[in-house]
Amino acid sequence: MKIKMTAMLLSAILPLSVWAASEPEKTQASATQQEQRAEWRQEKMQERQSAWFDRLELTAEQRTAFQQEMTEHREQQQKARNTHHEKLRALLDDKQRAAFDEDTKKMQDKMKKHMHQHGKSTPHGHGDYKHSKHYNGASDK
Repeated sequence: MKIKMTAMLLSAILPLSVWAASEPEKTQASATQQEQRAEWRQEKMQERQSAWFDRLELTAEQRTAFQQEMTEHREQQQKARNTHHEKLRALLDDKQRAAFDEDTKKMQDKMKKHMHQHGKSTPHGHGDYKHSKHYNGASDK
């Protein structure tokens, strides 16, 4: 009787132990998949940029200058956004600031999710992507 009981107990526990042992592998696989997706998104962004440069028939010098200008502009936008947010936060009390920070994080998370769903990558790690539906590309001059 004890042998049967032990056998039943072990037969019930065995599937659980196999499942538990596979969990770290899933976590590692998930991290690897995220890295692969990030690399894929980066490659796609580079392909789109290269195709755009090809359509514009840019020379190698123009491509380099174009990329440098785009990078500098993106950095300026990020700095301006950070300064703007800090000025807004300074106008708020502690409770309002906490709500502002929470709302800002939600907006950033929503944009990241949107970009992920549409195969876009954040430019150089920033969340300053502007969807064409909301941005007509007009300059602020």
